[in-house]
Amino acid sequence: MMEKTKIVLFNPPGGKIYIRDYYCSKVSKAYYYPQPVDLLMQSAYFSEDKYELTVIDAIAEKKTIDEVLEEVKGIQPELIIGLLGSVSLEEDLAAYRKLKEVLPEVKIACSGDALLDNYEQKLNDYAWLDVIITNFYIDGTRQWFEALNTPVDSEITFRGIAYLKEDSGQFIFDPGKISGKLEIPVPKQATFTGNYRMPFANAEPVATVLTNYACPYPCTFCIMSTLPYATRTAGSIIEELKYLKRNGYRFIYFSDQTFFQSKAITREVLNWMISENYGINWMCFSRVDVVDEDDLKLMKAAGCKLIMFGVEWADNERLEKYKKHYSIDQIRSTFAKSKELGIKRLGTFLIGVPGQTKESILSTVRFAKEIDADYASFNVAVPRSQTSFREEALEMGLIDESVEVMDQSGDVVVMGNGVLTKDELHLLKRKAYRSFYFRPGYLLKRLFSIRSWTELKFHLIEGTHVFKSILRKQEE
Repeated sequence: MMEKTKIVLFNPPGGKIYIRDYYCSKVSKAYYYPQPVDLLMQSAYFSEDKYELTVIDAIAEKKTIDEVLEEVKGIQPELIIGLLGSVSLEEDLAAYRKLKEVLPEVKIACSGDALLDNYEQKLNDYAWLDVIITNFYIDGTRQWFEALNTPVDSEITFRGIAYLKEDSGQFIFDPGKISGKLEIPVPKQATFTGNYRMPFANAEPVATVLTNYACPYPCTFCIMSTLPYATRTAGSIIEELKYLKRNGYRFIYFSDQTFFQSKAITREVLNWMISENYGINWMCFSRVDVVDEDDLKLMKAAGCKLIMFGVEWADNERLEKYKKHYSIDQIRSTFAKSKELGIKRLGTFLIGVPGQTKESILSTVRFAKEIDADYASFNVAVPRSQTSFREEALEMGLIDESVEVMDQSGDVVVMGNGVLTKDELHLLKRKAYRSFYFRPGYLLKRLFSIRSWTELKFHLIEGTHVFKSILRKQEE
C-alpha cells in the first residue's frame, strides 16, 4: 500500500482570537470563531486516498508556537498550507520562520490579506514562503505541489497562485480566471476539530459552507470585486450539505460574500433543502438589493435564521460614493420584510471613512435602531490592499505605503479620517456599541427571543465577552 503524503493545514497561534479568513483578518469582537474557509476549501482538493491531512488551528485549539512545532516535527509534513493575516503579521511571520527552521525541507503555501499585493517582492522577502495562494477556491496549489517531482512542460502555469521557479527563480503568476460553474469536491469538514462557534447559532456543531467566491459588486472599501466571481454547481453544494447532515452538523454558516447572488443555483439548493426536509438551520451574508420578498420566503422555509446585511451608512450620498449602489429606503424595506417573515437581521456599519463627521456616525447608530436591527456590527474603516479606498487614503495623506498591519474590525484603529482622529474614532465605535446594545428594551427583547439552551449559552458567552471588551476599553 502506497504511503500517503502528509500535509498540514495551518492557522498560526496568536495573543488574541485572530480570525484570518477570506482575505480578511481581525480580532474576534467577542468569542465567535468560524472554520477558516481558505483552508477548508483547499482541503477539498487533496484526496484521502493519496494524502493524509492534519489541521493545526492553533487559535481554535489554543496552542502555543512551541506546541505547534512539536506537533509538526512528529508529523513531518511535505507541505504546509497556511494563513497570513495583516492583523497579526509580526506574530505570523515569526511562527513561519520557526516552522522553516525545524522543517527546512517543507514547502509552505499561504493565503491571506497580508499577501494581497507585491507578490514577487514578498516571495523574495519571506525566505520561508514558497507559494502565495491568490485564489483558494481552485486547486492550483495541489497541481503545483504534485508537479514538483514530475516532469512538466516548462510553459505550464498553475492557476490561482504566485511562486518563484525553483531552478531559475523566475516569478510566475496565473491569477486563475474562472469560467462557468465549478464542481468542487466536498471539503473535509470533519478534519477541522477545533472549538468553532458562531454567536447566532441555535445548535451545534457549526459548519462553514462557501457556495460562491468573491463578489461582483464594486464597493470601493472591499477587495472582493477585484477577485474573479465564481459559483459552484447546485449538485456540488448539495453533496456537501448531505455530508454535513451525515456527520452530525446542526447549524451552517454560509460565508458567501453575497448569498443568493447566483439566483438559479441558490433556488435549486434551497428547494432541495425544503423537499428533503433537511432540518438544519443556517445564517448568511447578503445584500438588501439582492434578496426580494420571494427569495426571503424561500430562505425562511429552507431554515434561514439570520441574514447579515452591509448597511454601512444612513446616507444615500455616501452609499453612492463608495459604490454600494442601493438606498436607505431599500435598506428599510428589506429589513422590514425580513422581520415580517421572522428572519433575524444583522446590520454591518462602517465608521471613519474620509470626511465622515461625528454627527454622521451618530446618525448611522440611530439608523441601526430605526430599522430595528436584531444585531449591529460597527467597524472602523481600514485601508485594505488592492482597494480604491486605500488609494483615497494615500492621496489624502491619511496613511503612507508602510501601513500593513491592520484589524478589519477596528479593534486597533490605524488612521484618522481627516475630520476625526484615531482616538476619536475608537471612542465613537465604543459609544456606538454601548448605545445600541445597552438599551433595556433591547436586552429584554433579546432575552425573550431565545428558544434553546444552545442559543442561551451562545448569547451569554458572546454578551459577556462584548461587555468585558467595552469595559476594558473604557479603562484604557
